[in-house]
Amino acid sequence: MDDVDLKETPPPSMEPSIEETATEDIIKEKVIPEETFSENTQDVDPDHTVPILVGVVVGILTLLLFYLFTKRRSLGRDVLITGICDSGKTTILSQLVSGEPGQTYTSMNYNRFPLPVENKPAVELIDVPGSDRVRGQVIDEFSSSARAVVFVVDSNTVSKQVRDVAEYLHFLLTNKNISTNSPPLLIVCNKQDFGMAKSSGAVQALLEKEIEKVRMTRSSQLAGTQNESRDSVFLGREGKAFELKDLGCKVDFEEASALELDSLKGVRQWISDIA
Repeated sequence: MDDVDLKETPPPSMEPSIEETATEDIIKEKVIPEETFSENTQDVDPDHTVPILVGVVVGILTLLLFYLFTKRRSLGRDVLITGICDSGKTTILSQLVSGEPGQTYTSMNYNRFPLPVENKPAVELIDVPGSDRVRGQVIDEFSSSARAVVFVVDSNTVSKQVRDVAEYLHFLLTNKNISTNSPPLLIVCNKQDFGMAKSSGAVQALLEKEIEKVRMTRSSQLAGTQNESRDSVFLGREGKAFELKDLGCKVDFEEASALELDSLKGVRQWISDIA
């Protein structure tokens, strides 16, 4: 028998084929372990804290501006010009309306005059009588429509009359409507042409000191009475000496001489600004 050259057939290789290896590599590249995906997702998650805070602040500011705007529009068109007798308020009103001091006299009735304002509706100037017998009734009548209050002080005699002035100003500012609506207040230090006239700074210091005394007197009178809580308005801040800056309204001062029209430019401009 012829010899047959038998060659051994090599056993099948256990090594993966090139095609299989390439396929596995592609799968490994495409499949991301779940844990790795979660960690990466957490790292790139945006922080919304800052945008939320910005949105809240913008919302609060918008509401505040809306409140101030509607409150200003809700005020009436009346400007109360008041003060104790002989302070010069009627002369000031006459100068503002007609440009002349006019003849003044003690009246038991209020006077009302329109005052044109550039680029705005006219305001009504209300001359409140200085007599303590009727001024309270007039204040009550116009307090709800008051757009502003001009309080005239005789800066030449204020040292002697400071108690009366402070009591009236306290009465005016604790009026329910005035306190609630908080119309701006202008204190006119009149009769600056007199040699003994006090400056606006001196008048302010005298008023604040005396109103503090009036406030303490009123508080002690109300203590233990039925009017102590809901029916009373506390002026300023409790536990702190009275200062005009603690009022809920804007307070300004002007020095003037009612007989000199030019000295009232600041008063007219103030009224124009608040109109």
